[in-house]
Amino acid sequence: PAHPRWLLIPEQMQQLETLARQIAIAIERVHYVEVAQAAVVQMESESLRNALLAAISHDVRTPLTALVGLAESLEHSAPPLADDQASSARAIVHEARQLNALVTNLLDMARLQSGQVNLRSDWQSVEELVGSAIRAAHHALGDAVVQTDVPGDLPLVEFDAALMERVLVNLLENAAKYGVAAAPDARPILVSARATPTTLVLTVRDHGPGLPPSSKGQEQTLFDKFTRGKTESATPGVGLGLAICKAVVEAHRGHITAAQALGGGAEFILTLPRKPPPELPDSHDA
Repeated sequence: PAHPRWLLIPEQMQQLETLARQIAIAIERVHYVEVAQAAVVQMESESLRNALLAAISHDVRTPLTALVGLAESLEHSAPPLADDQASSARAIVHEARQLNALVTNLLDMARLQSGQVNLRSDWQSVEELVGSAIRAAHHALGDAVVQTDVPGDLPLVEFDAALMERVLVNLLENAAKYGVAAAPDARPILVSARATPTTLVLTVRDHGPGLPPSSKGQEQTLFDKFTRGKTESATPGVGLGLAICKAVVEAHRGHITAAQALGGGAEFILTLPRKPPPELPDSHDA
């Protein structure tokens, strides 16, 4: 105004406040339009990426399975191969299995993100779960030793056995790659389990170098898709194993965390809710 004192007139002040409110509403509307557009683009990009991952990984699995089978047959063919030929056959088997594990992770993540996975929960033995996971991961574990601390009197717990086995396999592979391989003289990988009145707690621990320093205070970011502890690393992988673990555990209404273990190494702790198992019928009632 020509004279600042005019701002003291109530009508002038009311007009300025009205204009300020209208400007604020307009700016807020523009902001939320931009947020909504960004959200739509992100959702469409995620949907497209999941569709591509599912299509590619599904089409790649069949020839990969055939490649692994042919390489294993070649390795054990008769008459025996020469040493250099046998070494090449073993290398083909090893690399094909690694690629097959990568494709499996891609397909699993695409399925989990699309909501096409239905939990087939049933009452399961934790001891059997740990044993089957160690057997399934034996190729990835190589010479790594796995010790278990699973009490024989653990109660049955309700979960999807196939999916939870996949979680433990991924955690064991992770421990072998980033724990044992990085510290060959490290102690064995330890898998332990314990039950509380309302939860089942499973822990996978290695005695390697531990979590990367960059993750301190942000350990949960390790479970994001396509996130790796070391961005530049010769260790194979694309950062999906832990993301799959998180998705499966959360589908069971549980949670998973990562932490530096006391005495060195890294540990991954997954907690599943549990309820008392059903009572077995008394044989005398039959």
